[in-house]
Amino acid sequence: MKNAFLIFSYMHNNKPNMAVMMHVLLFAKEMNEKGDNVKIIFEGEGVNWAKDLLNEDHPLSNHAKPLLNNFVVCEACANMFGVLDDIKGKLNIENDLFGHISLKKYLDEGYNIIEF
Repeated sequence: MKNAFLIFSYMHNNKPNMAVMMHVLLFAKEMNEKGDNVKIIFEGEGVNWAKDLLNEDHPLSNHAKPLLNNFVVCEACANMFGVLDDIKGKLNIENDLFGHISLKKYLDEGYNIIEF
């Protein structure tokens, strides 16, 4: 099975929404370990997670580390939110749709899109 978690959100009550990201990482790790092809797609303000989760001191770093190759980050949004330089060369960055990620491409490849 192919599953893609689509992350648009970052902040909740003026701080990063750790509960949402923790659950995405748990679900993605479980699916990945059971043989599913998993992507975690960061769009909009969600691209801030991509930068945060690269930090070894981040509380979710140990959960994120085994999934970093599964991360896909929107280039246009990463640029707009000022994190592009921090993630370039470290994470997968896509720009198929006018600088953004093409969800159609993932749907055509058989991915189920799960939005958070």
